[in-house]
Amino acid sequence: MAALIGGVTALIYKWRNNEPNSWFGSVFVTAWAVFWLYLHNFPYVFGHINNLVRTYQNGQYEIVEGQVQVLHEQPATGHTKGDIITVNGKQFEVNYFYLTPAYRNTLAHGGVLNAGVYVRIYYHNDEILRVDIRK
Repeated sequence: MAALIGGVTALIYKWRNNEPNSWFGSVFVTAWAVFWLYLHNFPYVFGHINNLVRTYQNGQYEIVEGQVQVLHEQPATGHTKGDIITVNGKQFEVNYFYLTPAYRNTLAHGGVLNAGVYVRIYYHNDEILRVDIRK
């Protein structure tokens, strides 16, 4: 967002001071900022977040309970799919690098879904909304 504001400000400044020869940098920064914001698709992201929160608040989730089996661990640096776990036959992917209000703490980042832990998972569309651990 700062790049967009800075690029537009520079374009206005250059236009007012009649400096057409040096517009390339300002045009590039502005175009890059617009493209970057487009890639993030903010209406979808915030709509998705609101949908997950509403689903949890209205109790429209499913529950699975059992011991965790870890099929794949995501390294701390990412660059691969997330932790793949199963609980009572239901498979989930937990990816630390997804921007979501759903559970995303992988084992490499302090996650609690270790192999052998007995859990109750509340989920919707394969996204974990809540994790309860038996103590």
